[in-house]
Amino acid sequence: MIFCGLLTIIYGGISAMMLQNDSTKKFNWFKASGKPSTQNDTWFINSEPEKHHGIDTTIFNLEEYNGIQRPGIEYTNAGNMGTAAFPLVFEHQKRVGFNLGYNQFDVYRILKDSIRYYQVVRPYTELRLLLGLQNEQMMDGRFANQHKHLIYYGVHFKRYYSKGIYENQRANDNAVNVYAIFRSPNKRLHLKTDLIFNSFKSRENGGATISVFDSSLFQKILVPVALRKAENLYRQIDFYLNTGYSIGKKYKVRDTDSTYTTELMPVFTISYQLNVESNKIKYRDYAPDSAYYQQFYNIKDSVANDWNVLKTDNAIQLDIVWRKLQSDTAYLEKNLVAHAEAGFEHYQIQHNLLPTATQNLYVSGYVRSNNASKSNIIYYAAAKTYLYGWNQGDLLLSAQAGYDFKKWGIVTGNFAYTQTEMPYQYEKYTSHPVQWNFDLPKTRILSGGGKYQNTKWGIVAEATYYRTQNLPVYAGSATPQAGFETSNFVVIHAGNKNGIKGFHCDNDVWFTQPLGDSSSNILDLYARVFTRHSLYYERRVFKKALWFSVGVDLRFRYQNNPPYYEPYLATFYPSFNNTRLIPQLDFFVNAKIKTVRAFLKVDNLISAITQKGYYALHRYAAQDLSFRAGINWRFFE
Repeated sequence: MIFCGLLTIIYGGISAMMLQNDSTKKFNWFKASGKPSTQNDTWFINSEPEKHHGIDTTIFNLEEYNGIQRPGIEYTNAGNMGTAAFPLVFEHQKRVGFNLGYNQFDVYRILKDSIRYYQVVRPYTELRLLLGLQNEQMMDGRFANQHKHLIYYGVHFKRYYSKGIYENQRANDNAVNVYAIFRSPNKRLHLKTDLIFNSFKSRENGGATISVFDSSLFQKILVPVALRKAENLYRQIDFYLNTGYSIGKKYKVRDTDSTYTTELMPVFTISYQLNVESNKIKYRDYAPDSAYYQQFYNIKDSVANDWNVLKTDNAIQLDIVWRKLQSDTAYLEKNLVAHAEAGFEHYQIQHNLLPTATQNLYVSGYVRSNNASKSNIIYYAAAKTYLYGWNQGDLLLSAQAGYDFKKWGIVTGNFAYTQTEMPYQYEKYTSHPVQWNFDLPKTRILSGGGKYQNTKWGIVAEATYYRTQNLPVYAGSATPQAGFETSNFVVIHAGNKNGIKGFHCDNDVWFTQPLGDSSSNILDLYARVFTRHSLYYERRVFKKALWFSVGVDLRFRYQNNPPYYEPYLATFYPSFNNTRLIPQLDFFVNAKIKTVRAFLKVDNLISAITQKGYYALHRYAAQDLSFRAGINWRFFE
């Protein structure tokens, strides 16, 4: 019945759109001004508002739906969609500041830095739905609109639901973002607001207690699990309000052949930003196992861990965009954007009904190239430091420099250094009968490397050197500690996306090479080799009314030790269990008629071919062979 309903939706959508043109195509409309502005029907992110991206209407990678299969470094989860996820390759997270330590759902969250703000001239809607045989559901929707080019607003929601293959494994993830942007007619005043809501309800079974693949049991739901009534509840509400005033010279904009209006060319903008964020985390287990929880086991009928953190952040910001007035009716974008910020954070923390508070004072800034200037020179330099408070001494330094050789590709070099306090729960934890108050060393990560990318030829090659010190580790029943005291290693990535007459072979390979014996510990958490391959054929038929592709996605993990996932403190730590080669083979069919896109996918064919699966995380087996179908509908008006 589920798939009959889904196919009805797909057929109805296709039939409805057969008589219409593809409404997601651009109209080549430009604002009537002395200097052409950004094309309509695009989106941008907050960190680069001058760089606009066209709305994607292709069918490439349409079958990657689950949040962990994504451009760049991919993740592995705890056995089913929406569960705790961990990256397969080490990546330098260039962020410092307060971190409570609950990051297992970060890959599914809506984050302020990744929000897409749309610039459209007509109401835009995008709807996406997926259903699967393993009781999976995925919904994703966007809406964006504007009013007289003064107010832009939109909403984005997404939901992952998966029952899982084991007892007590259900995941229910929900995320919503609502934004609004107001710019006054004279371009002097702006007002921006964001409201983000992330909610995760994940039943935690602690993994199987016996080896799933060596068992004679046929139904995995019958395999005994460590926890039978445990659940993680996590809710985040994040509100931003930014208001600013711009200063600059004025220029004339043509309204008609004979009339002009005067507008501002913004150069300096001073802003005030208010951020209020609430994080509530609740862990419950009403049938605890004393052997599993060990020192956290306090009463026979339940185990609980509650966090309630309220953050208030006030910041003053200054932005400079270098622009030069060429005449009374036009200006030139120069290759310089600068930003400076000073802020004060206050954290009200309640852990298991015991209140405390802490503060942070920070300053930050960056200078970077301006995408609107069309310069071939690419550069970026940023710094952030905490002068006072819980994160005093935290430091971020980041730099990038490169050159765009146009058809010959882009060459860039990068450097980053972070020094940050351990996650809060690693240093302060209070409950009965367990408590600790540590002064752990700061985590230090140094990275540097280079990258070559040529979009026209479809190739990318990069190498990055890492030096890590004092990575946070929670070693099972032990106390939190600084692990991998010093590790030196190199991560090499090479990829291509090429096709000949409809036949495509896309490949990505990540290779991690430790430098020195002690540095090989990094392989206790990350795969030595992770590869991703996509072989498919795509073509347009029926007078190009139908666009389809059919092919397979193949992934390998070599010398991979899937880490433990400990749900009580939401930590990942080494399992020290060498595993065999881990392959995953998926078959897919993608299709598009006008604005309706749909896919059919068979996941993990390897499990049917070899009759033996593999662990996604330690004791968490990946899902077996399954069938899924999805639809994506984008339209205006």
